[in-house]
Amino acid sequence: MVLALTFCAFGLALSYIEGIPFTAPVLGKMPGVSMTYWVPLVAAIIGYLLLQVVAAFVGRVLGVSHRSWGQVLRNAVDDYLLLGLFVLVVYVHFNMKMWVPLINPHLFDKDYYAVDQALQPVLDSFFAIREAIARFLPAADVWYLAGYMSIFVLSFLSHALGDRRWHYHNLLGLLISQILGPLSYLIAPAVGPFIYEHGASVLATHTELRMYDVYQQARQGGAAWIAEYGGHFFTYPLAAMPSLHVGTMFVMVYYAVRARLWVAPITVVAFAWIFIESVAARWHYLIDLPFGLLLAFLTIAISNQICGGPLEPRRRHGR
Repeated sequence: MVLALTFCAFGLALSYIEGIPFTAPVLGKMPGVSMTYWVPLVAAIIGYLLLQVVAAFVGRVLGVSHRSWGQVLRNAVDDYLLLGLFVLVVYVHFNMKMWVPLINPHLFDKDYYAVDQALQPVLDSFFAIREAIARFLPAADVWYLAGYMSIFVLSFLSHALGDRRWHYHNLLGLLISQILGPLSYLIAPAVGPFIYEHGASVLATHTELRMYDVYQQARQGGAAWIAEYGGHFFTYPLAAMPSLHVGTMFVMVYYAVRARLWVAPITVVAFAWIFIESVAARWHYLIDLPFGLLLAFLTIAISNQICGGPLEPRRRHGR
């Protein structure tokens, strides 16, 4: 909670210093997918409550679980509090992400693209692998964003309904990644390689160009534009360096594997696709990926330091 509130305080201070207002999101669809940005969160909240009650009831009937209804309630209170903090941090995250072109308008796309050109054989391999997978993957274009959100929901539910040994680590890791993300965007910002060449996904290209148009409007219109229109384009801000999709997905993979969740193999496959698609669809430069992983390693280290080792059953129940 301290981390979340400190981040929010920093956002408020930055807003005051730079003279850029916070904006409230207007209900609308996320770029690149045909759903509103509330769908994954609502699915996690409702699905969690239903599955938690069903799992406790069935487990008690079959005699395979001794989790009391009081424990179920305490878990629900803890988890909803953490989800509430996550929503608060994400709200500040997207506001700060929209402020990036005003706070640091200097772009490093030219430098990052030069790295791509120097590593052209590596880049070609990403395109080749993507093409091979897309031949067998239904609706390949939608899985970069849809897969990411689906894994978030599956990961949360699997940890929460399982033995919860790594549940708090995972949620705290996701929270920290959303805190570090906008701060890292400010260091050496870029919008993405699609400004130089189109990628393998038609849907991604269309979405990227639409988001770039919003980016340019915000950059030209400044704080006044954000105050008037920012809420309509809340999830549209662009930021390529580092790749937060890759970094956050790695955090979920790490804790799913450590917890030996049934969803772990799915998270690994989804991570591999997002890793390839992030470059092949020209969302990211090659150099964005290792920095995204570096952010993930830092996130995991902080989360493990705060939470300690995996929670044992007795500690879990007391907590």
